[in-house]
Amino acid sequence: MSGISTRLGGICAALFVILLVVGVTLGFDQPDNDAPDQQWIDYVQDDSKLVMNLVGGYLMVIAGILFLVFLVAIYQRIRAAEGNESGLPLLMLATGFGWAMALMIGAIIIEVIPGGTKLGSSTPATPETARWLPQIGFGVILVVGGLCASLMSALLSVLILRTNVLPVWLAYFGFLAALAMLFAATFFPVVIFALWMLVLGIAMAASEESTGAAVTA
Repeated sequence: MSGISTRLGGICAALFVILLVVGVTLGFDQPDNDAPDQQWIDYVQDDSKLVMNLVGGYLMVIAGILFLVFLVAIYQRIRAAEGNESGLPLLMLATGFGWAMALMIGAIIIEVIPGGTKLGSSTPATPETARWLPQIGFGVILVVGGLCASLMSALLSVLILRTNVLPVWLAYFGFLAALAMLFAATFFPVVIFALWMLVLGIAMAASEESTGAAVTA
């Protein structure tokens, strides 16, 4: 198969999950939204924590890029197996792109204050700004991105069932991930999606590249 290999796509999917977990752990290490103002004042003056937040933000952006590599690889594999029978692979590609963009843009919004403080010349943010600005980023990731990821997961699962390019049980796991991402605004359902992506990546990395080519022969 020409282009990005399925194996490379699988590796990128697994790395996406790893970097996402580390990025969220570092980048979302902030006081609770209802914490007293003094905790937020201490936060915006804590150089080490702001640097860790920035590192987490960068890792989430890199995770989004790796997800795009995975997305192109699985799109190529699906398209080779299905041909031009429907527009579902393209819709899957578009919604996956939406999830990746929401993740990266949301991560940047969340890290605006650490970035402006450590990389720019911004004055320290007020507690109100520091408390509420990241909520915009969370909304972009968990609402916009969550809905895109939900539809992408459902479409990919349908396409796996139709083409048999990967084990069928991955499709059923994908439907569960799609359902979970409908409620991603509470964040915890993202764990199911991440587990599915990790298992999917491992399955792709271990799969035979000739499978897709054989289908199109």
